Amino acid sequence: MDTEKTETALHLLEVLFRANEKFRKLQSQLLVNTKLTIPQFGMLEILYRLGPIHLKRISELMLVTGANITCVADNLEKEGLIKRVHSKEDRRVVLAELTASGKQKIEQILPAYKENISTAASKLTGEEQKEVIQLLEKFEL
Repeated sequence: MDTEKTETALHLLEVLFRANEKFRKLQSQLLVNTKLTIPQFGMLEILYRLGPIHLKRISELMLVTGANITCVADNLEKEGLIKRVHSKEDRRVVLAELTASGKQKIEQILPAYKENISTAASKLTGEEQKEVIQLLEKFEL
């Protein structure tokens, strides 16, 4: 095995991990006063962006287990931020959907969230950000 390639790959992993942790800490700092966890915010943001969606699809987008998403959804539903609705196409399929309170909550958080992330990412030019995205998308399977 090529030692230099291995060392480079390990360094890549370390840099990616640190970058991910930096962004997660920014998220946590922003969410501390919202009474939302990062997964709860993630689910609200996905529902805001995509509309009603199957919980399985949310778990795929967030790269977490179905059991984890069910727990997150249960807690958001208890808070009145989402509701479960039956699909119009197939009544056996249950979708998650934002409530009016959920929409209001995510709309209150998103401007500061976007500003925080934009500020953190501004260490790279717009072109560099696009290049990093393009490179990282090669990892998606």
